[in-house]
Amino acid sequence: MAKNPPKEVGLLRKFISTARSITTGQVDLSLGILRLEKNLFWLKGCDINPLTTDELKIVNDYYDRIRELPIEEERLAWAPDKLEKLDEKLERITTRYRPQLMEILNRIVTEAS
Repeated sequence: MAKNPPKEVGLLRKFISTARSITTGQVDLSLGILRLEKNLFWLKGCDINPLTTDELKIVNDYYDRIRELPIEEERLAWAPDKLEKLDEKLERITTRYRPQLMEILNRIVTEAS
């Protein structure tokens, strides 16, 4: 019977899978970064940091700017006019960070191949 891989391996695979899903367009950048932050939290608990200090700063900066915005199911609770304004804010923030984030995500996917 095959043994399950160590917890760290599974967490790292999930991190890479999240990066891949963003780069292929399966998951929106903002939602993907929310998921990536969760992956990074669990990896940090295992003393694994797959990002450089500069990369981590960029990801954390973007996350800090979007984490209070309605991105997932909570969007259903917002009034359409308010949601439109918040979507515009999200788009401005995402446009600013997209090139750097995509470079980081592409590096992760490429190195994992």
